[in-house]
Parts: sequence; structure tokens; C-alpha cells
Amino acid sequence: VNGTNVYPEWTDSCKPRCTQVWDTCFNQFILWVGPFLVSLGLLFLCFFATFLRNGGTVEQEAVKFAKIWAFLLFTMWISASLAGAGAGLSTTLAALTLSSFVASAVFLVATMKAVEREEQVMHFWQKLLDNYGTYLDIAKGLLLIRGMKFQCSRKTDDEDESSIVGATLFTAEARSMMKEFKSWNLATVYTYAIYWGAGFIAFTVLAAKFTILFLSWLIEATLEMDIPSVTGVLLLVGVVMFLLPPVPGAPIYLTLGIVIVPVGRESFGLPGCIAYAMGVSLALKLFATFLQQKVIGGLLQNSVGIRQVVGINTGLIRSMKLCLSEKGLGIAKVSILCGGPDWPTSVLCGIMGLPLFPILVGTLPVALLVIPTVLAGSFTYMGSIVLDDGSGDNEFPWAVTAATMATAAAAMVMFGFMLSAAYYVEKTVSSRGDELAAMPFDEEVKKANDADIAMNEAYQEVTQWKDIPSFAQIILILSLASMITSCYMVQLFQDDAFQEYQLTYTIDKHLDGDWKNIVKPIGWVAILLFIASIAFLMIFKFWANGKARKLLVKKEKSDSVKIDAVLEHDREQGTR
Repeated sequence: VNGTNVYPEWTDSCKPRCTQVWDTCFNQFILWVGPFLVSLGLLFLCFFATFLRNGGTVEQEAVKFAKIWAFLLFTMWISASLAGAGAGLSTTLAALTLSSFVASAVFLVATMKAVEREEQVMHFWQKLLDNYGTYLDIAKGLLLIRGMKFQCSRKTDDEDESSIVGATLFTAEARSMMKEFKSWNLATVYTYAIYWGAGFIAFTVLAAKFTILFLSWLIEATLEMDIPSVTGVLLLVGVVMFLLPPVPGAPIYLTLGIVIVPVGRESFGLPGCIAYAMGVSLALKLFATFLQQKVIGGLLQNSVGIRQVVGINTGLIRSMKLCLSEKGLGIAKVSILCGGPDWPTSVLCGIMGLPLFPILVGTLPVALLVIPTVLAGSFTYMGSIVLDDGSGDNEFPWAVTAATMATAAAAMVMFGFMLSAAYYVEKTVSSRGDELAAMPFDEEVKKANDADIAMNEAYQEVTQWKDIPSFAQIILILSLASMITSCYMVQLFQDDAFQEYQLTYTIDKHLDGDWKNIVKPIGWVAILLFIASIAFLMIFKFWANGKARKLLVKKEKSDSVKIDAVLEHDREQGTR
């Protein structure tokens, strides 16, 4: 009221359930949101239908629709977050999008004839196979880890006898689905499903739980240190993380924004310590670029393994190499230095022997990413600080909204850098194709890549499900079952698996001095199942790689015998 938050006051005579009425009375909300959801669904259908007009190919219109709808979802998320309604919004928008697509698909199917539906499905499936056929096993693995439900109903009185062959528990549709399932390369699909599960556990447990635990410990451990000591610790951690090929820079900047604020608040004030964190982050990025270029790329450029990890013979890296070899600092070069993958780009500069100073200058625009990312980390920490007066109110209630804005800004800057880099790489491919074709390939890396391809082909050959012995099948199935069980335990029993823990908590106070108390018994079971799944998978991979190497040796011997036979035949022909 008049800019002041007003909360209901409860007397001692009120029953405890009275205080919960505001959270449990949904009747008025349903009356309001029902027509709103119907209107929103109709709006989605109208929006979807506009792309069905004959203005281009189906693929072009589908991509155009996906881009515009993704932008609208992003706008809705930002608007709702700024209005203070961001909690759970990502899940809500995802559910809204999924339900809208399902409703639109039902509408389209209902308005098409059976022949038209069959033609459209076959056309779509063929396009999918042509464009993404090599990635379908990955999608099948995702389908498997999420759980697949077959239609397994008994025959009813109304069912035609021709739809059931013999006395079976399954309908014709269910048998068709199971036949398709049996046609899959199950070893590959199971392996990808385990990878998907491992990624899910990594994001929901390792990243979401233990990262917060580590950061809170780091804040607590450095709270009594001075700024130079904390800076030294963070620089050391940041350099180690930057030297790992898969690690991008944004999480490192975010960590600096979170940790430096509580330490430097008393010395520099909030604005001062945030600005200091930005400066340290930029300096860390430039120092890591120096190490990656001069130490890894420069000193180890003769290592085939390093050049292979960079992907020196791939189309992307060859195009980047052509752009980076230009003199000066053009937009294309700066876009690649800031928007390309951190580790491969800097190491590639070292392998090419490019001078360091221009590369560091071209990397400076990355400050546009550093600033909002550090702000997001700082505001995230500030939003979790509670006043000491016992009221439980946040000291900075605006910080959560500010963190959302900073995160959105960082995401847009990162997307802009990546889009700009992709644009100039694509432009190089299309406009300088002759130069790319004339560029020599790294023969040593090509030989190593060919050996990897031969090994992968042999691996695929020995892991055909029908040829795998029973003990290996059981090991892989145990790995998959353990991973699926672990994922569902974490998803369905999250509150019972892990202790609630926030960034401003301390291990001594909230976990009784033992960091392992963040995991409850159910959580330990899920983690042990996860470890068991990885162990079973490693055993299977060890067996399969051994079989693949034996097959390669056998093929090499066979090829050698054939070559010797051909040479002997040529010698005999020459003597005649």
C-alpha cells in the first residue's frame, strides 16, 4: 500500500491452518487463469497457423517459427522475472510450449485427411533421416533414459480380430513399437542413455548442490583473509579451470563475482569490490589466453594429441585459422577471439605462431561479457543476504531481480559473440572456399583421426547386440538400470535426498560441521547407483575396446596378406 509491503497479522487465537489459506486457496486463481490459458492457446494456434501459408519450404518456415517463439519465450521470462514472478517460470513456460505444440499437432491432424497425414509424416521422417540420421542414436538414448511407455492393453470386444495376431498381451501398435525397438543398435543406444543420465546427474547434483556447497565453503574460508590473499586463491583456481579444455569462461567470472563481494565489502564497499572483481576477471582471462597460446599452443605445437584436441583439420578450425591469419584486428578476427571456444581458439593462435599482443588486444571486448556475468554473481550473493534483526527479510530485496537482468544481459552478449563468430566463419566458408580447399591438411593429425575412425568402426562392429556375449550384455544393462534408477530417485525424491542449502549458509551451522550431511540416505543411494553405473559402463567399454583392437589387428593382418599376394602376383607377371 503506497509503496509499502503489507502482510496479514495473526493473533495467538488463530489456528495454524489459518495462516496457510493464502497458499492453498486456488479457486479464485483458477477462475481467472482458465480463460487466460484458453486465450493464450488460441493465440499460439493463430501464431502457429501463420507459418503454414505457402511462403517458403516447410523447413524454412519451421526454423523461422522456432526462432521467433524462442525469442517470445525469452521475453516473457525476462518480463515475469522483473515483475517478481520468476520462481518456477522456466518449468511453466516449457510446459506451456509443449502443451501448445501438442494441441496444435492434434488440430492439424484433425484437419488433414488420412492420406495427407501419411504423406506429411513420411516426408518429415525422410527429411529427419537425411539431415540428422547420424544423431538419432543420441535421441534414442534420451528417449530411453526418460522412460518409454508402450501401449500394452489387452484386446477389447470392439477391437477387430485382425489387429490381434494370436493370444497375446500386446496390441499390434505395441508389437510394432517393440519391433522397432529391437531393430536399434541397443549397445549404442544404451551407452548414449547412460551418457544422458550422467549429464542429468552432473547438472542436478554436482552443479546444483555441490557447487553451491563449494562456493559457500570458499566464501567462509576466505572471509577472514585480506583482498590480496583471496585474489591469489581465486586466480590460482581460475587459471586451473581455464586450462581445462571443456570449461568456458562465464562460470569463472560468476564465481569471482560471488566470492569477492563478502570479502571486499568492508574494504571497498559494494560498488568498489564489484568493480575490482570485474578487473580481476578480465586480467584472469588475458593471463589464461597468454598461457593457452604461448605455453600450450606454442610449446606443444609439435604434439599430435594437442593438435588433434584442437581439431586442426575440422572445417570450423580451418575457417577460424583463415580469419585469424589476417593482418590487423578486423571485426571477423575479434568476433572469433571473443565468441569462439576459449581453449581451442587460444591454443590455435599459439600453434599458428601468431604474435601475442594483437591477440590480447583483440580479446579485450570480452569485457562486455565479464561485466554482466560478474554482476550476476554479485547480485546473486547479495540477494541471499538476510538482515540480522531476526525479521528474515533480505538486506537487498532488489538484488534477485538485478541478478536476473544481469544474467539475461550476459546471455545476450554471449549469444551475440557466438552468433557473430558463426556468421564470419560461415562467410569465410562461402566466400573463400578456394582458399580453404588449397589449405594443406595436417597429415599427422589426419593419420591419427583415420586411426580413431577405424577404431570406432571396429567398436561398432563388435558391439552389435546380437554378437555381444551374455555377460557383457548384463553388465551394460546393469549400468543402464542403475543410471535410470539414480536419475528417478534424484528427480522424484529430491527433498528427501539432499538437505536444503543456500549460498550464505555455513557448513558448521547448517550441516553440523560435516559437508557430507548435505546428502541424505536416499541421496547416498542415488549417488552410489550413479557410481556403480559408471563403473559398469567402464567395464563394458574396456571389454569392447579390447575386442575392437583385436578385430583391427586381424583386419590389418588380412590386408597385409592380400597386399603381399598382389605384390607376388605382380612380380610373377613381370618375370614372364
